[in-house]
Amino acid sequence: MPYAKILLPMDGSEHARLALRHAVDLARCGGKGHVVLLHSFGEIPALIGGEAREELVRECTQEAEALLAEPRALLDELGVSTSVRIVDGAPGRAVIRVCEEEGCDTIVMGSRGLSELGGMILGSVTHQVLQLAKVPVLVVR
Repeated sequence: MPYAKILLPMDGSEHARLALRHAVDLARCGGKGHVVLLHSFGEIPALIGGEAREELVRECTQEAEALLAEPRALLDELGVSTSVRIVDGAPGRAVIRVCEEEGCDTIVMGSRGLSELGGMILGSVTHQVLQLAKVPVLVVR
């Protein structure tokens, strides 16, 4: 099956919500596709350590869980098999790392995220994923 495991990075942007629709269609076209919802909350500076780091990771994870709750509920409602990954690290590299770890065969993502650089044609994270991915990437705008 060509779209057995689809990685769907989510950042809360409108482009990511549009990508969700396409990921659902791809997952359903073969009948048994699985969507891995991913959120990377970025890199935590090395200066932050100990309990402060642990607390920051907990807060970021809680925010990510809240951000992914709606897309996860929609996928569940539509009967699409789903799992969730919440990771730290630079978002572009996190997408590539999780894609490889999960054995995803496709990445579906928005063309731009939440950046304030509205004039950009293609977001920097999307551009990085396109450069580094070893699997097909569907960019939605």
